[in-house]
Amino acid sequence: MADAAARLEARVAAHCRRHGLLPPAAPVLALVSGGADSLCLMHLLARLHDGPVGVLSVDHGLRPGSAGEAEGVAAAARGLGLPAHVASLGLPEGTGVQARAREARLAVAREVAAREGYACIATGHTASDQAETVLFRMARGTGRTGALGMAPLSGDLIRPLLVLEAHETRAWCAAHGLDPVRDPSNDDPRHARTRVRHDLLPALASVHPAAGRHVAALADALRDEAALLAPLVDAAWGRAARGAGLDPASLLAEPEPMRRLLVRRLVAEAGLPGDALGAEAVARVLAVLDGGGAAALPGDGRAEVVRGVLRVDAPPPVAPDAAPLAVPGRVRFGAVAVVARQGEAVAPGPDRVAVRDAGPLHVRPPGDGDRLAVRGGGRVAVGRLLAGAGVPARLRPLVPVVASGDRVVWVAGHRAAADLVIAGPGPGIVLELERA
Repeated sequence: MADAAARLEARVAAHCRRHGLLPPAAPVLALVSGGADSLCLMHLLARLHDGPVGVLSVDHGLRPGSAGEAEGVAAAARGLGLPAHVASLGLPEGTGVQARAREARLAVAREVAAREGYACIATGHTASDQAETVLFRMARGTGRTGALGMAPLSGDLIRPLLVLEAHETRAWCAAHGLDPVRDPSNDDPRHARTRVRHDLLPALASVHPAAGRHVAALADALRDEAALLAPLVDAAWGRAARGAGLDPASLLAEPEPMRRLLVRRLVAEAGLPGDALGAEAVARVLAVLDGGGAAALPGDGRAEVVRGVLRVDAPPPVAPDAAPLAVPGRVRFGAVAVVARQGEAVAPGPDRVAVRDAGPLHVRPPGDGDRLAVRGGGRVAVGRLLAGAGVPARLRPLVPVVASGDRVVWVAGHRAAADLVIAGPGPGIVLELERA
């Protein structure tokens, strides 16, 4: 048994080294529910990481006894000599409760990480979770990117256990005398993911006992291939892109596989859901080039050729709410995040800049009348800046603006106020945009 535990720990350590998940001495916050996966995560991080490890247990308030379970996790963490944090949410039941709980849990984790100085947040996702994610997306309809599953490293999130299956974390806990909590909502067949876990994966395992592990391994291999394909797709996109769409002649000049990749990118940039990336939806978009007219897409999307440009449009997205940005701190803004910290000046770029202290900061969508200071003492309208950068009007509410009061400090991903940028040596506030 000791040899099996050592081999398991070695696999996790190798996975973390391969993906750079645990930089030396970096403080890590582990999200621990008390289930087998997260208990295993907590103990392995305490053994494998040479930096500080903290533990956060979140009581969602969705079932009796959950508060005691969260306190039990905190006690177990302290028993390992790890600092523990407990948060209570009191979420209401209702539609999409699992997704709402996940978002709320991550928001709390990011608040704790910003306040306590943790560099990243570790979750207990396993290869079994990865297989569920990939199969769920395939069933719903997706493209290549959906089949990549969860990344080992995604912004501030790390997933050290993606090389383990759920049965291995349960066995590890049993071998070490740990008694995991079992959340009955994980067995509720009303949730699609539960049906994948309890119906689809066992059916595949009846075909081959390692089916779940093989699905997760496929996602890992596709992720490697995606990294190699990315420069080719970027180059083809540069050849075909015309404003907010694609030039039909340039698109048709590409090989068929590249056409599909470019259309998927066009659909993704329109903000449509994952099932709009599936083969059927992509074929509908490409058919517009042959037959004219328009094609309806999932998520109320629409593809058509407008003034000689293939466009994919979707209903206007809902702009994220404004939120205060502490220094140091991190604010999630839709699909991206804005991070602030004290630091030395950096070379200004679209995704990172150093600015002078302009007072309390907040992150919000662009507002009417927003103007940004430019060189020479003038100001440019933020809407005009974004239009010049090719950001469609419907997507501009998703561009985060860092402001202090009514003063625009940084249009994240684009430009900072010229009178606040620190270009030379010296301390300042470093602002960074993290893309998913």
